[in-house]
Amino acid sequence: MVHKKYSYVVLAFLLFIRLVCFLIDFYIPILDFLIYGSFFLVFLLFFSKKELVRNYHRDLTKTVLIITIGYFILYYFLGVVVGFTYNIYHTSFFGILSNLFFLMVPLLFREEIRKRFILLYKNKMALVFVTIVFIICEVLGSTFFFFQTNEEFFSQVVSVLLPIVIENILLSFLAYIGIQSTIFAYFVPMLISRYFIPIVVDLDWFYRLLLQLGVTLVIYFFLTNEYLWQVRRIYSKRTDKKNSFLYTIFCFCVLSFGLFVAGVFVYQPVAVLTYSMVPTFTRGDAVIVKKLDSSEKMELKKGDIIQYQYNNQIVVLHRIIDSYQLDGERVFVLKGDNNDSADSNVVHMDQILGKVTFFIPKIGYPSVWLSEFLYPDREVEVEVGR
Repeated sequence: MVHKKYSYVVLAFLLFIRLVCFLIDFYIPILDFLIYGSFFLVFLLFFSKKELVRNYHRDLTKTVLIITIGYFILYYFLGVVVGFTYNIYHTSFFGILSNLFFLMVPLLFREEIRKRFILLYKNKMALVFVTIVFIICEVLGSTFFFFQTNEEFFSQVVSVLLPIVIENILLSFLAYIGIQSTIFAYFVPMLISRYFIPIVVDLDWFYRLLLQLGVTLVIYFFLTNEYLWQVRRIYSKRTDKKNSFLYTIFCFCVLSFGLFVAGVFVYQPVAVLTYSMVPTFTRGDAVIVKKLDSSEKMELKKGDIIQYQYNNQIVVLHRIIDSYQLDGERVFVLKGDNNDSADSNVVHMDQILGKVTFFIPKIGYPSVWLSEFLYPDREVEVEVGR
C-alpha cells in the first residue's frame, strides 16, 4: 500500500480536475463516472485498508435504515397533503438506465472514496478535508452559479448549496462511525427516490431543506447517543436512553418551529418592514398573525390590525378604521397608526390573510435585512410612515 499521506494529494488532484472542468465549461454525461470511477480504482489499488467490523455496526445500519424509512413515510404523507409533481429526471426504462449509469453509480464511487479515505486516518482532520472536497466538487457540478439577482442568489443558496452541504456532512459522519452498509442504508434509498421514482412531493425549497435537516439531526443524535456508548464507554445505558429521548424532543421542537415559521399552523410570525404602525409596533418587530376563515373575516371590526395582500406582491399590516358595503361585499378602510392618511385602496375580503394577535420586539430584524437584500429596489406604494 502506498503511504497513506499521499491520499491527500490524490483527493486534492480530484478537486483540481473538477475545478478545471468547471473553468473551461467542459461537461459530458459520462464525466462524473470517469472521474469518480478512476479515483475509486486508485484508492482500491493503492490505499486499501482492512476495516474492523464490530457487532454494533449492524445496529448502526439498522437504526439508519429505520430512520430513513420513517423519513420517506413522512415525505410521501406530506405529498398527500400538498400534492405531487413529476420528477425532473427521466424515469422511463432507458431513462432509469441512464440515471443509474451517469448519476447514481458515480455517487456510489464517490462514497467508496470517502469511506476509504476516512478509514485511512479515522481523525477529524481527514473528516473535514474529504467533506470540503466533495462539497466543492458537487457545487461545481451543480446549477448553483446560475443566478443574476440577489433573490436568485438566495434561492440557489437554500435550494442547491445548503442541501449539498448538509448531505455531505451526514455522509462523512456515517462513514466515520459506521461501515459501508451504514452509509448505503441512508444514501441508496435517497438516490432511488431522487432518480428513479416518477413522481415527487411538490414541496418548495423551505420544506425540503427542513426535512433534510430534520432527518440529518435525527440520524446524528440517535447514532451518537443510542449506540456509540458501546465505543466510548462514557455514559451508562440509562443515561444514553434519556439523552436520546431529549434529542428526539429537541428535533421535534426544531421541526415544529420550522413549520411555524413557514406558516403551516393557524398562527404565523411576520416581520414588520416599515414604521407605519408606530407606536403600536415598529420596524424589526415580529407580529403573530392568526389566519382567518370566511366567518372570522366577517367578524372583523374597527380597531383590529390585519394583514392583507397588496398588489399580489407584498403584505401590509394596518389597522381597520372603517368598513362598508360595496357592490354587496363588505370592504375595509385601513390606515397605519403612524400615517397621515388612510390607505388609498379599500381592502376586499379575499385580500385579507389574518389578524394580528400580539407582537415581539426586535426579533424580526433578520427577516427585514434579508428582504432588503433580496429586493433592494422594491417600492411600497402604500403609506409607510417614513
